[in-house]
Amino acid sequence: MTHASKRAASMAVSPPELDRLIAGLQPCSPEQPMARACHWRIGETPVHVRYANEQFDRGIAFSVEDNPFEALSVLDPRVVRIAPGACNEKHRHAHESLFVVLSGSAELEIGNQRQALEQGEVACVPRWVVHQTHNRSAVDPLVLLAITDFGLTSAALGNYDKQTRLNKSERNT
Repeated sequence: MTHASKRAASMAVSPPELDRLIAGLQPCSPEQPMARACHWRIGETPVHVRYANEQFDRGIAFSVEDNPFEALSVLDPRVVRIAPGACNEKHRHAHESLFVVLSGSAELEIGNQRQALEQGEVACVPRWVVHQTHNRSAVDPLVLLAITDFGLTSAALGNYDKQTRLNKSERNT
């Protein structure tokens, strides 16, 4: 049994729950999406901001930008922009995440470990692991593409996203 299949078996849901999840992910229509609905050019400034936080006294200054893909039901790519010398909040969530550095230089804290990342490098954060991203540059913004399975996790757990930011007593910057 592979590592991935062992992990999947340990997270198995009961057949009725799985049937409900799969039914919710079935396409509403067999129509093919228009090509322009499957394309995203990430610009220099945020367009569809989902969440932003600026607490300059704590070194926090970032935004999270939604993707424009209406047809996605499992994957949820987002652009994370972190100001020079700043970071995002320490947080955790039920969805897995892949982070791709599009521009800039990052230090990703995953649990109690830190990993430097440069443009073109990718890191993953498993479910429920506390993590935080720091922009290592004092001059240039950091731009990340965060790819998650938020859609699938939300279908299973409901809207949990706003409950997963650590409160001030749990966060460190």
